[in-house]
Amino acid sequence: MLSELKPYLEGFIRKPARFFAEMGLTPNHLTICGFILSIVCFFVYRSGWELLGGIFLLLCGFFDVMDGAVARLTSQQTTFGGFLDSVVDRYSDFLVLAGMLLGGLANLSWTLFAILGSFMVSYTRARAEAAGTGKLAVGLAERGERLLILAIFSVLRLTNYGVILVALLSNITAVQRILVAKSRLT
Repeated sequence: MLSELKPYLEGFIRKPARFFAEMGLTPNHLTICGFILSIVCFFVYRSGWELLGGIFLLLCGFFDVMDGAVARLTSQQTTFGGFLDSVVDRYSDFLVLAGMLLGGLANLSWTLFAILGSFMVSYTRARAEAAGTGKLAVGLAERGERLLILAIFSVLRLTNYGVILVALLSNITAVQRILVAKSRLT
């Protein structure tokens, strides 16, 4: 859903992307910066600090947007960069949710369901596209939406409810992708 807003937000994204590019940072540098911030998120959430965790999670999301924006701006889009970004995103998703769980901010069952859903959103897209569906950016809760939900609910000190919402929406998204893939592949 947020990916549909990219054309409208491109003007806002271009200025910080240009700043990072002029600093000599590559898209992969920004991917790693986002990953380091997700490690910080883990420890902040693990300490039970919801508000601060939400702020750091917003920063993670910012770098998740910036790596792709810098890649497009500088024509540095590479297959390896896309692969690295996807792998790092999965580790980051796990770290954030694990920190929430270990910090006592989220229920075990819902957290596990949210982790499963987050991974399946990515997997169903990758597997369907590899099978020939074409681009499969459909569904209610792509990564941007999930990060935003978790960050907002954390800032409001309602992290567990954010995890529940992510668990539900991410698994619904995976099912949506399965259904779209079925219609395109049969």
